[in-house]
Amino acid sequence: MANPFKRIKQKYLLKNLRSRKHLKEIKNMDQVRTIGIVFHLGDELSWKYLYAIVMELEHSNRRVHMICDQVNGQEMTYIITHSQTTICHEKEDFDMWGVPHDSSTENFLTRKYDVLIDVTGGDSFFSQYMVLKADADLNITYIDDSDKPSENVMDMYDMTIHGNGPIDLPAFFENVCNYLQMVRK
Repeated sequence: MANPFKRIKQKYLLKNLRSRKHLKEIKNMDQVRTIGIVFHLGDELSWKYLYAIVMELEHSNRRVHMICDQVNGQEMTYIITHSQTTICHEKEDFDMWGVPHDSSTENFLTRKYDVLIDVTGGDSFFSQYMVLKADADLNITYIDDSDKPSENVMDMYDMTIHGNGPIDLPAFFENVCNYLQMVRK
């Protein structure tokens, strides 16, 4: 069971971050140059899908930076080969409240992103904290409508793509790119 004091502290931190000004700017996909991705370290197949998508984005002249969390005790049986990926390990990179240390997140948070994509659906303190803390023009996520997301999670994002069931990474990124291709200024 999670420490109730920890949950209270996390809610307080997120509330303070939500009060910051965020001016959303939607760019056409042709204008998007920097992309940030927040994800949870998962199985090897999920990583391969995500890595293939990132390679496709980078081949189209976009810089992609990723950050993820690794839950304590979760074993990683594959190698993360993307050089711009930051892994925050629960045991070493978080304080007692579950807040990632600045030293582990500074490489990701010191950049400005045209688009920040959260493939976790905002389902954890880590993902919500990273989305609210990052400097991004547009925050995007996938929402699983069968899980009934909270209003607080929905309010954090400028654009949400809805579905029923777990995220299908290739279809999700295809939808994101298609919607951003439709934007005309």
